[in-house]
Amino acid sequence: MAKLKAVILGAGRMGRIHSMNLSKMKDVEIVGIVDMDVDRAKNLAQTLGVQPYTEFSSVIKSNKPDVAIITTSTQSHLPLIREAAENGIHVFVEKPMGIDSKENEEIVRAVERNRVKLQVGFQRLYDESFIKAKEALEGGEVGRPLLAELISRDPSPQPGIGTILYPGAIYDDMAIHDFATMLWMFGFRRMRLYASGSAFVFKEYKEAGDFDTSLVNVKYEDGPLVNIDVSRCSRYGYDIRAEILGENGMIRVENRTEYETLVFRGNQISHAPYEWFEVRFRDAYRREVEAFVNSVIRDERTFPDHVFAYNVGRVADAAKRSASIGEPVTVE
Repeated sequence: MAKLKAVILGAGRMGRIHSMNLSKMKDVEIVGIVDMDVDRAKNLAQTLGVQPYTEFSSVIKSNKPDVAIITTSTQSHLPLIREAAENGIHVFVEKPMGIDSKENEEIVRAVERNRVKLQVGFQRLYDESFIKAKEALEGGEVGRPLLAELISRDPSPQPGIGTILYPGAIYDDMAIHDFATMLWMFGFRRMRLYASGSAFVFKEYKEAGDFDTSLVNVKYEDGPLVNIDVSRCSRYGYDIRAEILGENGMIRVENRTEYETLVFRGNQISHAPYEWFEVRFRDAYRREVEAFVNSVIRDERTFPDHVFAYNVGRVADAAKRSASIGEPVTVE
């Protein structure tokens, strides 16, 4: 069987992570790296021993790929997905799928009209700890879920580096992972959502109409209460946790540490959490691209697909609207 030809769109951090994982897969041949930054494209392409490009159309003409891995800015997702779909190229795209529900609707139409596969990079859905939590929930180990707490805290960044600056971007760029986890765990159906936030630490977010810290409270009409806590101001490191209270017990995903080392001194015990996401979710990133490749090879449905991502985007849009008007919003 011929290898799948893959092109990487975006030679930044996520482009490098996905390309390195794909380069180790026997069923995949990377045929190009595309980035508008010529030097960045050349640097990653040289590492992989492939051709650099500055335009997606160029690699389509010279060595048409079977799959495209899109890791560029969110604003570029729609045109790149549309171009891929119209050329019969299957797509793996980093979250969020599009900038809002209107764009997501266009993406869904393009994917379904051209009958290509699309998977969105919600890597927590491929993380072993979160998978075990979902299995315990579905297995009825704690009974009916009553309350869930989802916590995402990023190490304090320099504003604008690795983040997007526009009103409510924290819900598209960061809380989107928690919205995806929530829908994966509890499904998508009628819910009431209230979001609030502040820019406590970084004035750049405030000036952009965005937040560095936010709470989102969700009440499913016939399901659990969900509290989502996100912050870009974690001075102690990367912190990802989840807790589900059920009628008969509790499921907890703890914040994992990079090393199984504790330091005991006086009346203190300390350990260091993972510094950043590429280390914490190293295995999940590998699993999700493997799943995508296998879905294409076997002609199976991808997960999470464009329909799932569309619903996640609707929750993110509701959070942005709620935070903007200061009132709860219904999603159905």
